[in-house]
Amino acid sequence: MNREKDSSPFDLFNFEVSLQELLGRAVRTELEEADIYRNLLEKDLPDETAPIIERFITQEENHEEKLRSTFDDFFPDEEIPLPERSGVEVPEETSGETTPRKIIEEAIEAERNAEKFYRELIDEFEDKEVRRLLGFLASNEREHYEILRVELNKLK
Repeated sequence: MNREKDSSPFDLFNFEVSLQELLGRAVRTELEEADIYRNLLEKDLPDETAPIIERFITQEENHEEKLRSTFDDFFPDEEIPLPERSGVEVPEETSGETTPRKIIEEAIEAERNAEKFYRELIDEFEDKEVRRLLGFLASNEREHYEILRVELNKLK
């Protein structure tokens, strides 16, 4: 999904910025993904899908906390720089006409982009714990992607 009203292109995969900025992008990514799922919960979903989406919200919030903690470990006296948006393509604010199918399709794309971002971000850190955290986050994003594909097929 393109955000044509945003005149300045934002490249999520531009790693030629500070580690602070990269961690800020990662936090923003988690915030945006949690918002996607909150919007999805407002839609008419199959009964078995809602608990999955609620779990995703909790996981995204936990990821955000872990990333903030990592930032604090590296930069204890600094405030995390949160960009206006992450660069992961996320759905615009949903309207009453936005279908669960459309939101899930866009969430799938967001999860794929987030997984790629975390996998590529691993190379920016030498610290084993941070690399392990980023690998964990990438794996979680992949898991969300796979589960969302199954849920999408239930919507017909």
